[in-house]
Amino acid sequence: MSILNNYKVQLTNRPGFNKQIFTINTWLSAYINDHYYLEEAERLLNGNINKVLSDKIVKGGGQTQSLYFAEIYKNETKIYKDLEAWELNNNIQPDFVLPTADFKIIVEAWRDFLKN
Repeated sequence: MSILNNYKVQLTNRPGFNKQIFTINTWLSAYINDHYYLEEAERLLNGNINKVLSDKIVKGGGQTQSLYFAEIYKNETKIYKDLEAWELNNNIQPDFVLPTADFKIIVEAWRDFLKN
């Protein structure tokens, strides 16, 4: 089974909402959806995920416009629905965790969808 199927990734172009991604997790979807321009998706992929996976940086990620937050490490990516809660306590449990290799495949699919 493919990674996209495992996460039930759906790429849609809804009138009035533009392009959107839906997955098995609301916060994963929301974090990726906040990268709604091709340039932002490329930055997430090349400036964060690929750099972490190739050991150029130890940690990637950051906040989105909607204040979702991600910590991207070589082995796993942690998604948080509330940046402010994380800032108050960096030890809170993430709202979703997935292998960074899987996250990369999902973001690549999103980037490719934005190109069309």
